[in-house]
Amino acid sequence: MNVFYIDIDKYLPDDNILLNYGDRKFLSVEKERQHCLGRFLVKKIAKEFYNIENTEIEIVNKKPRFKNSSLKFSISHSQNIVLAAFDNNPVGADVEFMKDRDFKAIFERYNYKGDNKELDNKELFYKFWTQYEAGIKLQGSAKTTITIPFKENFVLSVAGNFDENYRIIELNKNGFNYDGNPSCK
Repeated sequence: MNVFYIDIDKYLPDDNILLNYGDRKFLSVEKERQHCLGRFLVKKIAKEFYNIENTEIEIVNKKPRFKNSSLKFSISHSQNIVLAAFDNNPVGADVEFMKDRDFKAIFERYNYKGDNKELDNKELFYKFWTQYEAGIKLQGSAKTTITIPFKENFVLSVAGNFDENYRIIELNKNGFNYDGNPSCK
């Protein structure tokens, strides 16, 4: 399983190029840009890393997939990070910037069964939340879920039926950067 990401602050293709990746309108310019960057990232990785020529995407059961390839992917974005997880099996990914909020109220809304001390724990909340979101995006049961701190103040979760080996690869202006760790566990 591979996770590719773009840090928007370091890598932003020309906005005119992004127009080619928009397939719907958003109320927020930021959300539209993140959506377009997600599609851009998926198609670029499919072509350049997985050698998929036809990267046409279709929506099936509210989930994007390649129309002419069995490779699976899941897109997520938060703040300046846009990422996509790829695997041969269905996969769900979520990344979140860890901002302060009313964690206790959200835990209670989602019937989290923890003790009161845990309900104000930012890291625990974002671990719970990204796993929850990754599971929804997976649209099935997961054999494996990884949850890790990501960059500064982010949490990343990926759920699917992959082994525990994974790679996190940055796409930057110079190409692919394996963050010095081509195979993580």
